[in-house]
Amino acid sequence: MSCTASVSWSVWIRPVGAVLPVLVLVACVKVDPSADFRLAREAIRESTGVRDVYAPESDPISEAEINVTVQDGLALDEALRLALVNNRGLQSDFLEIGIARSDLVQSGLFSNPSLALSVQFPEGGGRSNLQTSLAQNIVDLWQIPARKRVAQSDLDQAVLRLARLANVLAIDARRSYFAAVAAQDMLQVAQENLQLVEKSVRTIRAQREAGAASQLDENLARGQVLNAQLAQIAARLEAVNSKRRLARLLSIEADMAQVMLTDPLPGPLAEGLTAEALVPAAREHRLDLRALDAGVRSAESKVRLEYLDIFPEVSVGPFLERGERRASPGRDVLADTARASIASGALTAPDIQSRGQRRKERRQEIDAILGPAMTMTLPIFDQNQAQIAKAKYQYEQAVKSFEASYLAIAQDIRMGVERANTASRNVAFYRDELLPQAQRNLDIATSAFNAGGTSILAVLEAQRSFLEARRGLLTARAEAASAWADLELAVGVPLVEMRRTPAPASQPLMSEIIGHSGQ
Repeated sequence: MSCTASVSWSVWIRPVGAVLPVLVLVACVKVDPSADFRLAREAIRESTGVRDVYAPESDPISEAEINVTVQDGLALDEALRLALVNNRGLQSDFLEIGIARSDLVQSGLFSNPSLALSVQFPEGGGRSNLQTSLAQNIVDLWQIPARKRVAQSDLDQAVLRLARLANVLAIDARRSYFAAVAAQDMLQVAQENLQLVEKSVRTIRAQREAGAASQLDENLARGQVLNAQLAQIAARLEAVNSKRRLARLLSIEADMAQVMLTDPLPGPLAEGLTAEALVPAAREHRLDLRALDAGVRSAESKVRLEYLDIFPEVSVGPFLERGERRASPGRDVLADTARASIASGALTAPDIQSRGQRRKERRQEIDAILGPAMTMTLPIFDQNQAQIAKAKYQYEQAVKSFEASYLAIAQDIRMGVERANTASRNVAFYRDELLPQAQRNLDIATSAFNAGGTSILAVLEAQRSFLEARRGLLTARAEAASAWADLELAVGVPLVEMRRTPAPASQPLMSEIIGHSGQ
């Protein structure tokens, strides 16, 4: 259907003037991810138990504040706070949320209209031919809701993924802190062991001088001193470097080699926790699983969007054409009078139109035409089949990735619980059985040697077993702390919270995904 009318420029200008305020309002759209940052910080607090979390809109922590924090020693909670506030990698990951929010804002915007203008000049002069049109792609009307669903799911996924990365960072910082504490304690044990074997050497030297021991006995004891000195050197290097690895996680530039870590290694903590209780809790709280679920929703929405993109462009808008007009030729009045007189046989004036006649004739001319116009891309050769198939494969891929992670959680939790329980039993065994026994054997061997009832070899063997038991207890405690941290990572929340809150009774995510798979 089309319409034709004689129009003036005002008919064309008025609609454009009405649209301009709308365009100005649309141009004022802003990207504000502050609410998304708050959601991410709340998720991080829930998964880590740490209250202070980096906020992009806040001032960064200063070097002076960091120095004040570490000058009297560094506690575990202070290290976790620095990790979640000062780590530059986490700060960089926060910006992914701003990127996702920008995509969400962009997904809700209409595409810009197209303005076409053509001016054609007639040969010989006269008024030019003017054609102009304003077209808007209206596929946005049905694509914008689908695009926003995709972008919103991507934003949800970005928030959850960031929170999971922060959870991993906190666990890494906790593990690194305890490794540095263990290295710090191991250095102290190595120093005490060196003092112990040096004392043994002094005792054997005194006995040799008294004729109760040989030079070989003293040389064997000195071999223990040399080994203890090497162990002390290695322990000092590990103690220094472990603190530097922790400083790297905290994004601290200053050397932390001399900073004391004030919190000791934790005791056995896994008693009373079972895999049956933790598996459903992990499936409820694991942020990476929830991020994968958001990825499934995003992939599903992308399939719908690709179907809607079969017609990529349908543009409509007004069209205006003003026809060309030749210039009026100049008039020779004398010649026209002569021709009129010859034709009539007498002196006759030429025909002259009155002003009213000219206006009437001009009103009957079509000066310009105005009507609707439509342009669309016909899906003849490219019906978006490839992109639809790609989106379907990506959806199935997202479902399988979710299912793989969902099913792997059970085994991760079982291995984590078994490792934590075993580490706890090892600590108890070293503390209650092996170390006391090694201490008794050393006391007995030393007494027997002093009484002349045994050789120095028995003393050295008992002393070696005692030193290994001390190092073994410390290693077992460090392993228990690491196992506990890894179990918390597998669960997704601090295990202290698991003792306070019952495990969820159902896992709705998996049933939802299975429903998707059957579609």
